[in-house]
Amino acid sequence: MGDDPPGWSGHPRNHPRIPRARGPLARLGWIIRWRVEIAVGSGIVPVMSELAEQPAWLPVYLLPLVAAIGCPPARRAVGDQFRGLVARHRFQGLCQKTSLRTPEGWLPLVMGTVPHGDGRLELYIWCRSGMSLELFEDYIPEIEAACFAGGAAVRPHARWGHVVIIEFRR
Repeated sequence: MGDDPPGWSGHPRNHPRIPRARGPLARLGWIIRWRVEIAVGSGIVPVMSELAEQPAWLPVYLLPLVAAIGCPPARRAVGDQFRGLVARHRFQGLCQKTSLRTPEGWLPLVMGTVPHGDGRLELYIWCRSGMSLELFEDYIPEIEAACFAGGAAVRPHARWGHVVIIEFRR
């Protein structure tokens, strides 16, 4: 594929080479994967225009930000959410560069991330048709490196068989 780096085989574990998905649904998937950044970016424009019109209110807008920075629990909560966002994007980037996709080229759906206070982070993955728990287990070393994890484990969801949980440890 033209999007892959030179010399990249894309299938380190005897998995077949899978082309990327193309078309309008693939573009819609890109929008869904970047939904948080799009929402934050679209919210910044009205706030900045309001600040430009009312410069006297600047301390009122900045007070919650300064209070959050000075509050360790708030800093940890923001840091955990940011870590989950980075892990989600890094995992999806890994899926695009390897054959961690369906035979048609569709990426697995990342349903969400759940940070835990003890340094663990769980990534909930919806497996599409043609994916399995064993496929994710084959890529554990690559997943650990891509998501900056000290260790990773893959397990099935207790209730839904099509959902896989990847647990990262710092």
